[in-house]
Amino acid sequence: MKIYAPNIHVFTFQLYKGSNFDDNIDSQHLNFIWERGNDILKEVLKQDLQLSQKIDVKKDEGFNKVDILNDQNEVAVYLEGNVNPSPQQDILITGFAYPCRISDSYGLWLNLRRPKQENNQPTEDVETDFLKLLNPNNCLILPLNPLFLGQTILITAWINNAKIQNDHQKIADECLKQIFPNQNTIPSFYRQGQLFGSPIFEYGLPNQSSQYQQVLICLFTKQETGNKFEQSCSELLDLFFRHSKIIKAYKDSRAIYKDLDKKYRDIESEVNKILELENNQDITRKDLKKLQNQLKAFPRLALEYTRLLLSLEDSQNTIVINADNYSDKLAQIKHNLNGENLDFLEIFLNKNCVTFKRQIQADLGYFQHGSQLLDQAINSIRGIVEIEQAKSDRSLETTVQILGIGFGGGAIVSGIIVQHIDKINLPSLPKNPFLASLVLSIIATIVCTLLAMLGIWIKKLKL
Repeated sequence: MKIYAPNIHVFTFQLYKGSNFDDNIDSQHLNFIWERGNDILKEVLKQDLQLSQKIDVKKDEGFNKVDILNDQNEVAVYLEGNVNPSPQQDILITGFAYPCRISDSYGLWLNLRRPKQENNQPTEDVETDFLKLLNPNNCLILPLNPLFLGQTILITAWINNAKIQNDHQKIADECLKQIFPNQNTIPSFYRQGQLFGSPIFEYGLPNQSSQYQQVLICLFTKQETGNKFEQSCSELLDLFFRHSKIIKAYKDSRAIYKDLDKKYRDIESEVNKILELENNQDITRKDLKKLQNQLKAFPRLALEYTRLLLSLEDSQNTIVINADNYSDKLAQIKHNLNGENLDFLEIFLNKNCVTFKRQIQADLGYFQHGSQLLDQAINSIRGIVEIEQAKSDRSLETTVQILGIGFGGGAIVSGIIVQHIDKINLPSLPKNPFLASLVLSIIATIVCTLLAMLGIWIKKLKL
């Protein structure tokens, strides 16, 4: 299968400030996409672009979107070089690197293409395996990075001999296989449609956020497609940026979901333990100590849980805000192209974004019960501790009463015994009057204490 003037556009985005930004993060992460752009060009064209040295990140800081080359006369770095499919063959490749800042992020639009003309003559069609030369060692796919938001790879090519719709699908699939020769890295087919009057195919399943890689292949069958594409390039860059932000927010929400689910299960487990204690009539001091420790630990658990809920809400808000911006850019493209049909691009907004928002809203509704469980657990622990403390207080009060009665009664009896010790004549008593009175007083105290205990026990039985 042959194609004419194939282009590879790599749109890459990274965060440079915001909630995930760390002032202590090293320069390797801050310059991530610039360094990766250099690496790609070294692999493909054997050129060192030194892009990071050509960028002024503080340029026009007050603007929402701006190119950031320090050369005031240029918005992009233009490229030209050769690839070598064989030692005897050189093929001219041109392109550009466009660095920019959009909102809270950096963007890099890297283009590598077989030009339409060379030496004022139309270039020849190339086989689809030519695309292998533009992605050696799978260099176009960026590795994970703390600030990385995502990327979109857009492949465009002119076709002249595939007039049947099924041929378009075959060509697109073949282009995908050539650009990703490793079968394990090929994104799954997602959908197809029309964009600017020509067939377009999307690969990569948005719901598989952990393994997601968006690849678009647009086969130009009409001259107007190329013209409209060039006219809409700036807005398409913004669309792909918003797309990456939305996908990243949804991906983050899935990680937060896992953390919340673990916390929720921990909360349920602790609540079940408390319920078991509530049903237990004999709570030991050890159990009471555990409950008191839990009462100290639960506020921290509640704080962590609340923070995760807020992070999940933040992901939802990020999707809502960027979906609105995505919609605005679609409206702008339609306006510029006199009401162009953009159904293919609108599906992400009207289907995927809606699904993402509904999923997160459902998660929030489910996990908000965890906060209620925490409140119930804290109240239950406090109730148990208060009941056990009241029991302990009553027990202490009863003991004091018994001892009071015992010692009081013993003191009274002791006073009487002292007065009449000389009249008491028991063989077992010591002959010494003091010792005899002491023994009788102790016996009287014990007897009074036992009688007091018996009286309280009988009273409890009557109650």
